[in-house]
Amino acid sequence: MVKLTQIDDESATRFDQGPAAAHAAKEETFSDSEASDSDSDIDDDFDVENETLLDRIVALKDVIPPQQRTQIVSAGEIIKDTLYSGFNKSGNLLWTLTSSALLLGVPLSLAILAETQLQEMEKEMSLQQSAQDVLAPGSEEAFKNTEKPATA
Repeated sequence: MVKLTQIDDESATRFDQGPAAAHAAKEETFSDSEASDSDSDIDDDFDVENETLLDRIVALKDVIPPQQRTQIVSAGEIIKDTLYSGFNKSGNLLWTLTSSALLLGVPLSLAILAETQLQEMEKEMSLQQSAQDVLAPGSEEAFKNTEKPATA
């Protein structure tokens, strides 16, 4: 993780004076115990075992420049909007196809079923008629002759 420190005006003037003056100033202001204390503070802040994935992602925020961050965010927004509109339009298309199939397909299938039943009934009646003709071929003529009285 990146840690930012603020530089005071005193240390900036020491840096401007030259490296020898800055080194001498460091020796005067810091002792060995203070240096070890500051190192332990840094170690306390950075605990790798307890660092979560979210902490790592937040730390990446400091690494990526603001212009690239805005480009990444805008690309993510474009992808999100495209997916949202795609799902929305596909849902509308699916609704249209389903309702059209129900409104047109169900009556058509019922009409086809009724026509098929009618054809089956006609076929069955013609089979019955042919079966009667085969069983009693002269029965119709006999019925006609019995209706008229026979004259002798």
